[in-house]
Amino acid sequence: MSKSLGNVVDPLHIVSGISLQELHKTIENGYLGEKELDRARAGQKKLYPNGIPECGTDALRFALCSYLTQARDLNLDVLRIEGYRKFCNKMWNATRFCLQQLGPLYPASLSLSD
Repeated sequence: MSKSLGNVVDPLHIVSGISLQELHKTIENGYLGEKELDRARAGQKKLYPNGIPECGTDALRFALCSYLTQARDLNLDVLRIEGYRKFCNKMWNATRFCLQQLGPLYPASLSLSD
């Protein structure tokens, strides 16, 4: 992967999402010749035909933590990060449901003297 070749995914694009057209514009500012630019566009179109969906910071953090145990080099899969986004959303909804069921007694008031 090389930023000058345009085949690096910006983490901000994963967090907030980006369309394929905007993704193509990001590589036009690099140092690529016309032949390499066409090759980079074709690679982006193959990897991200609909652009990069908005995944959020929690899903990106979760994915980066899960990749740390596998290898030294990261090969981020946007579809896997999107799956982590859905998982984080389920965890948030389950936590919110449990907190609603516990009612006003939770969290129990604790003080430092206890």
